[in-house]
Amino acid sequence: MVKNNYKSGRVATLMEGGFAGNDPQDPTVVGEPYPVFGNERTMNMNELLLNNIRADMYFREELPPIKTWEVFIAKTIKEVKECTPWVTGTHTVTTKKGMCSGTRGVGTQGRPTRMWMHLVKLYTLKPTERQLESLVESKQSPFLRVLGFLYIRYCVKREDVWEWLSPYIDDKEKIQIERLTETFWPLGKLVRTLLIETKYYDTHLPRLPVLLSRQIVQGIKDWDKSQGRKEGEDPFGEESKEYRRSRSGRRDRDDHRDRDRDRRSSRRDSRERDRRRRDDRDRDRDRRRRSRSRDRERRRDRSRDRDRRRRDDSRDRR
Repeated sequence: MVKNNYKSGRVATLMEGGFAGNDPQDPTVVGEPYPVFGNERTMNMNELLLNNIRADMYFREELPPIKTWEVFIAKTIKEVKECTPWVTGTHTVTTKKGMCSGTRGVGTQGRPTRMWMHLVKLYTLKPTERQLESLVESKQSPFLRVLGFLYIRYCVKREDVWEWLSPYIDDKEKIQIERLTETFWPLGKLVRTLLIETKYYDTHLPRLPVLLSRQIVQGIKDWDKSQGRKEGEDPFGEESKEYRRSRSGRRDRDDHRDRDRDRRSSRRDSRERDRRRRDDRDRDRDRRRRSRSRDRERRRDRSRDRDRRRRDDSRDRR
């Protein structure tokens, strides 16, 4: 009989090794790791998401050989292309029902993104404070910065989260959130979401104490007021409008297809009009040519008639 939970079978076998050989850095070389907070076994992450990450072959085969910070950074720049926890279209929030509902009350399993797998890899590396600072200030890739923001939100002491993330709440650097729908956000919008929301793209973030959450919300309001913004005003303006358009990926693609179709139709109409104009010009030119030809014929006929009359008159005079 199949065990009544989503960790049975092959997945349970894959997860027997914990973090699959993803070991920490050598602290005698890089220094002491920055202190973490909460459940060290789950990294304060939703267990369904974490278990899918630990069972993924990319996490188990490609990430364990990475032992140094420099190689991890290079791998992250190469592999990470979006900032959602689940690959778009592979995870739903509907619940399973029926006799074998091992996932009853839990969202349907999906495929985790490289960003979240690298986040767990970062956790196993045990980064130092200097390494975390290099992530959030990175000039190499905005995805490195997001990786730092996520690590801080998941692992750093709750009372230190605001101090770490508050300098970036107005950051306007663009980052691709969803690859499939080509959704882009300003980084500051992502940081604000991590600070004030408890859920991000179908995964729950670690809860902050109620008093701390209120202080963070008030801190954001105070900052916006100091920047001359009205309450409720969007700090990102056009960037936020772009986000709202691209959230509806299918509608956005349909709009693009409609616009392309309209442009193609417009080009066809334009070419047809040009063709008709050319045909009209050709007909007018032919008509003028025929008219000129008829005029020449008339002139020749009149000239011949005149010459004939002159000859006749000449013969009569003789």
